[in-house]
Amino acid sequence: MKRNHLHLIAVLTLIVCIALTGCRSHRDLQRNDDNGRQHDTTATKPHATTPRAPRLDSIANTSFATLTANFRCTVDGISVNGQLRMSNDSIIWISASKIVELGRALLTPSRAQAYTKLISKKYNLTYNDIRQRWGIDVDFATLQALLLGNCPPDCRKSREPQRSGDTVTMWMAQGGERQLTLKYNYVTRRLTAATLTSKATGQQVTLTYSNRQNFSGQFLPTTVSASIKSRQFNEQTTISLDRITLNQPQKYPFNM
Repeated sequence: MKRNHLHLIAVLTLIVCIALTGCRSHRDLQRNDDNGRQHDTTATKPHATTPRAPRLDSIANTSFATLTANFRCTVDGISVNGQLRMSNDSIIWISASKIVELGRALLTPSRAQAYTKLISKKYNLTYNDIRQRWGIDVDFATLQALLLGNCPPDCRKSREPQRSGDTVTMWMAQGGERQLTLKYNYVTRRLTAATLTSKATGQQVTLTYSNRQNFSGQFLPTTVSASIKSRQFNEQTTISLDRITLNQPQKYPFNM
């Protein structure tokens, strides 16, 4: 595995699964929504005559105090396993392994700490540091929400939603620097795709959600297809989540 890929694992182990595999554009991706209908995840504005749809506050969001899940993805053609632990609005903890642990990360609303064990590389960065170094323009609240197929809480409505069949598309500005394009199913009110675009860095991340399952009354996507375009990456992967538990006591072990 390449050294620069290990560095990125150390910074955001989760975004390794989003960033480090394949070379296919997100424009080629298609997935089925909750009703089995196919839709394109490309953030192309529908025709002006498309009827208006309800605003984003109608979307069903997952609520949780804590969350634990195992995940699988592929890094440079190599299957990587890991564990994800979250505490609502405060902690995202990730550990990735392939026979042995590759690295771990601890994210809070203000910082991202990470450690790559194989090359003993440590990071303690702000989200602005991450944007400057890798062109990944994301904050804690947005990352937490998109992981679960939720709407980020800091979104500011910028355009009217448009409906085409059962797919509703919305465009939202975040602080004037980013645009978030969301697609959700009109019947289920659940997100089916999200595209985050950064004007400053040219970075674009597209997530497509499928296989939602009921966990303690919350419907979580267990398959997330992801692609990223940035200064350094033009790649895609699929993240599979299993053994998900909600609202159970847990620890967040992290040693630099």
